[in-house]
Amino acid sequence: MSFIRTSLALTVLSLAAMAHPMGNFSINHYSRLHFRAAGVELTYVMDLAEIPTFQLQGSSAEALAKDWVSKLGLTQDGLPVAWQVRSVQSKTTDGAGGMQVLRVTIVADAAVGAGNIVYSDGNFPGRAGWKEIVIDRDTDAVLHSSTQTATDLSQALTVYPSDPAVTPPQDVTATVDWSPAPVATATVATVEPAPASTSFAGQQPSAPGSVVRGDFLSRMLQRKILGWRLMLLCVAAAFGLGAMHAMSPGHGKTIVAAYLVGSRGTFKHAGLLGLVVTVTHTFTVFLLGLGVLFFQQYVVPEKIIPVLGAVAGLSIVAVGMSLLYRRTRSLLTADRHHDHEHTQGDGAVHTHGGSTHSHTIDITSGDIPSGEGAITPGNLIALGVGGGLVPCPSALILMLSAIALGRPGFGLVLLFGFSAGLALVLMGIGAMALYARHLLPDGHKASHHPAVRLIPVFSSVVVIVLGLTITAASAGWIQPLRFLS
Repeated sequence: MSFIRTSLALTVLSLAAMAHPMGNFSINHYSRLHFRAAGVELTYVMDLAEIPTFQLQGSSAEALAKDWVSKLGLTQDGLPVAWQVRSVQSKTTDGAGGMQVLRVTIVADAAVGAGNIVYSDGNFPGRAGWKEIVIDRDTDAVLHSSTQTATDLSQALTVYPSDPAVTPPQDVTATVDWSPAPVATATVATVEPAPASTSFAGQQPSAPGSVVRGDFLSRMLQRKILGWRLMLLCVAAAFGLGAMHAMSPGHGKTIVAAYLVGSRGTFKHAGLLGLVVTVTHTFTVFLLGLGVLFFQQYVVPEKIIPVLGAVAGLSIVAVGMSLLYRRTRSLLTADRHHDHEHTQGDGAVHTHGGSTHSHTIDITSGDIPSGEGAITPGNLIALGVGGGLVPCPSALILMLSAIALGRPGFGLVLLFGFSAGLALVLMGIGAMALYARHLLPDGHKASHHPAVRLIPVFSSVVVIVLGLTITAASAGWIQPLRFLS
């Protein structure tokens, strides 16, 4: 049964490397370079999700457009060419948690002649988001070569592709070799306007239990006045969302936590684990929220979260290494003391050194009864910190929304409710594992098999491998979910 639980942990935790959805942090770029005889026209769209919109509040669209255009490089045969801005349009719409999302559309021209054109987008380097460049032309222009095509995947950031196999493009540079068409063949063509403003960030996929635009909490948080009854309902809703979020892929580490608690633990261990997760998650999101509020130039959530994910993965590795050391030592010690006569019976009880006792492995728990495989408070705390260290974007949005309403205390309560729901699922899985252990048949007869005796050691190795997988995925070294899509 320990092998089954370990296999389940391996299967589910293979999804744990998936970071929380970054839609609430995303800054999405769209560039359309439309060549015509007189030069090139640029349609540049920026669609910012809730967190970056919150960070840029107070800045005018004109000031933002001026800054962004200054970072859009354009050269002709190696010489820089300046953009001339024609129009700037901005629109904010309601996002998740009652926060706003911002869309800015900039139209600019550049007088370029025939030759090699290089375009580069230097805005928000390294930030998560959709980055697309589309290159097309009028009939009075000829494109001899181009690194991008006229295929518009997102329709100017208005439609998120429904096909999960579509990988968000990360185009930030483009090279075009072009020339005006001969006068005899040139005809006048009109440029199709960009589609109507629609929130692109709000359409991005979200995990179960996420705060999304138009849900109950979003509608409630948009209200300026909330009575105590509505506040209680909001806290209950946040609790439910936290519980749902814990069940989504990316929280497979809770299965490993349940496996370790079920090894040789009690309901008190499950409670301690849940408490540590709640406190850690609340504290981490609170600190990240303060960073977003007061140090927005230096705090980039989508860069901090992978670091926290790597730390969480390493904490799981540390737990696995500790278990591996103690269980291997216990197994070797037991082997050294088995060179003696066994007493009559099932072979598990024997006598040596004047003492009659048993070295039977309890396969219902997967641990060696000497105590070397038992769960320690240090392991539980390390595992709980790993389970709660990575902040959920939805929890961050709940807190920032309440702060925007001038109610930071209410935001902290919502955050605690979300974290408590997250921890409740972890505690529930641990409790079910403990209960299921007592329903299993006696495994004394099976304890002699070498494979059974190696199960505790093997499960420790599995925990180490999964911890390393989480760490590598958080660091961006591997992307295991691409093989599962």
